[in-house]
Amino acid sequence: MLTPPSHPGLAMREKHPAQQGDGRGRLPPQREKLLQARIKDLSLRLAGTQLERDIIQLHAELESRGISFKPQCYLSDEWGCPSGVPVIGVPFYLADADLHSIEEELGGGVETEEEILMYLRHEAGHAFNYAYRLYETDEWRKVFGDYSRPYRDDYKARPFSRRYVHHISGWYAQKHPDEDFAETFAVWLTPNSDWRKRYQGWGALKKLQYVEDTVARLGRAQPLVQLAEPDLTTEEMEGTVLDHYRQRELDEKVDLELRDAFDQSLEDIFYGPGEAPARAETLVRSERQRLLATVSRYTGVSRSVVRALLDHLAERSAALGLTLHPDDSREAAMHIASLVTALAMNHLYTDRFYEE
Repeated sequence: MLTPPSHPGLAMREKHPAQQGDGRGRLPPQREKLLQARIKDLSLRLAGTQLERDIIQLHAELESRGISFKPQCYLSDEWGCPSGVPVIGVPFYLADADLHSIEEELGGGVETEEEILMYLRHEAGHAFNYAYRLYETDEWRKVFGDYSRPYRDDYKARPFSRRYVHHISGWYAQKHPDEDFAETFAVWLTPNSDWRKRYQGWGALKKLQYVEDTVARLGRAQPLVQLAEPDLTTEEMEGTVLDHYRQRELDEKVDLELRDAFDQSLEDIFYGPGEAPARAETLVRSERQRLLATVSRYTGVSRSVVRALLDHLAERSAALGLTLHPDDSREAAMHIASLVTALAMNHLYTDRFYEE
């Protein structure tokens, strides 16, 4: 993970969403001040937050399952465990209500309480793996695979494969052996998951049984790795809050260059210019977040790719002047969902949305 740097070169670009104000170019003073503040100067802390209570719950769950090891948590730029280091980085915006609302607006949604606990359990799996160096053992490699395998963000998931547990959306366990273990650990740790019944007859069951057996053997043992050095803390983040979102926007930007490839499909779903009272673009944008979450979840295609596709369809709907009868909104939304899902699956298996 890298400290979000300042990007003066962005000054000539279109105004970032974080800078949109009241229509006269001004932002509320409190919001402007927060966006321009350096993250290191915000003095963010876990103490006294709901996030601290979530971490206490995580530690209680570990203790109840026979694990004495309690990973240290710290505020950082994103969720994660530094490779080989048994500590957990948690996104800084979860420690402050105002930052929480900015993430919801600019980040395209913010974690629910249930999701925060899911991610904590997942990262605890990484931490447990690193604390006892399980990934170096022949048994671990036999069950989960080679830890040194290249880590690819554009992994091709096999939806509904029974060789892997289902926890984080997007079939995340299939991304890498390390993620497979972390996801398996999270399912095993989740209270009342009833994993034996849920995964009966699945190939993933032997992975869950490995976690059960390993914890029985090592849960009360001293960790092999005592190092608890965080990767990047908020105290080291020189960039401003706005810099953070600018950098994320750049990192997640996907240029699809689809041009007019799906104009005909959109014209089949909607009415032409002036033929109906509502703008088709409005429907596509209103469905954006819901489709982003569900299509990514069930196809395994990255959120950045799905987001770029949805934005393209909205932009083309506007450029074509397509319209919609409000009474047809539900049916049109279903057609858009089907179109986006089909395109995402095509991209998953062919690395493209269409063939020339």
